[in-house]
Amino acid sequence: MTEKIYLKNPYITEINARIVEKKYNDNKFYLKLDRTIFYPNLAGGQPGDKGTIAGVKVIDTYEENNDIIHIVNENIDTNKVQLSIDWDTRLDYMQQHTGQHLLSSVFYKLYSAQTLGFHIGEDYVYIDITIPELKIEDIERVEIVANKIIYSNFSINTYIVQKNDLDRIPLREKPIVDSNIRIVEIDDIDYSPCCGTHLRNTGEIGMIKIRKSEKYKENTRVEFVCGNRALKDYSQKNLQINNISALLSINDTNVYEKVEKLYTQKEKLEKENRILKEELLKYKCEKLTNKEEL
Repeated sequence: MTEKIYLKNPYITEINARIVEKKYNDNKFYLKLDRTIFYPNLAGGQPGDKGTIAGVKVIDTYEENNDIIHIVNENIDTNKVQLSIDWDTRLDYMQQHTGQHLLSSVFYKLYSAQTLGFHIGEDYVYIDITIPELKIEDIERVEIVANKIIYSNFSINTYIVQKNDLDRIPLREKPIVDSNIRIVEIDDIDYSPCCGTHLRNTGEIGMIKIRKSEKYKENTRVEFVCGNRALKDYSQKNLQINNISALLSINDTNVYEKVEKLYTQKEKLEKENRILKEELLKYKCEKLTNKEEL
């Protein structure tokens, strides 16, 4: 069984390990190590880490019978290797995944909404929650509470429990395994069974920003970003708003009103243009008819 270092300390980015099994298939090498810092791709909805083994790029990872399989395109001659993961990617996934736990917890506490699905994409993250509709004031309320918890910098702990210990833990959702259940606890605020990588405290999430929500089947899909992704999202929107305000020669706080006015004017002009085209067509038809009569 591969020793999963990322579960004990997700902040470690380099370790030495030993290749215990190597298979070749489809022009790729499948490596099993005695221990690893690579998180397996899409385990629990979280993407895998990026990095190298002995300087060779790891193109994919997956879990198989409690072992982590690492896939590379090049052969590695030695059994003793150094593993290295990209820290920016690891931090990003920890911010998004920890932020998801917190956001799901706030939806549960405020609206008794369960989280049915969770996905970390390249740019955005979403959860599906058991609410038929979310109003703007609901989103604002959730954001305020979630970010207050972030700024309070509560500690986050992980530990293993057994099935008979679950009665004393107020879990937000049921575990999918019956033994050695890993719990991620946000300082008596949220308790979730999870095998993902998480931050040490809520302050490292940075912030949570809900981008939008939409009806999904009988529930609601909430799209959001955390931490550095939230900063990037804000920077992009800020640049666009500033460019638009400069183009229209107005203050950035009045952009929407100005664009709405321009849109209304455009609609009016298009309507007038259609009427003029219809009148012009009618005139041409009458002119042709008069010529034929002559």
